[in-house]
Amino acid sequence: AQTTLIITGHGTGLNQNSTKAIRDQAELIAKSGAGYAAVLDAFMEEQPFIAEWAKMSQTPNVIVVPFFISDGLHSYQDIPVLLGIEAEVGAAASQREVFRHNPHHLRGKTLYYSSAIGTERLLADVILDQIEDFDRDHKAY
Repeated sequence: AQTTLIITGHGTGLNQNSTKAIRDQAELIAKSGAGYAAVLDAFMEEQPFIAEWAKMSQTPNVIVVPFFISDGLHSYQDIPVLLGIEAEVGAAASQREVFRHNPHHLRGKTLYYSSAIGTERLLADVILDQIEDFDRDHKAY
């Protein structure tokens, strides 16, 4: 496998659970046999830092997926700057489709930057599955 998958999110020292969902998903994908050389987690404000993506990955190809419910300030502006895709945070970054300019050749690697997971159209299926599980467990109606 020639590709590392990095799932990234905010992270904060204010709540130790701020990284749990991302770490859990990275672990599940790593165990799934999806074929990645490595599946890592990284954060904007907590170690491991997403700005260190090139040092973290040992493969020539890297995919970074923001773990947010929608694309916004972090996925359009902050993370592209931390990755090195954009030189600085500015209005231009949020007004362009930063996700459509793949791949990016940075730091001796080929970087693919995805839109946030919440933009996936099949997320509705996940919501319905959770409701079904809740209804089954709690006899909601």
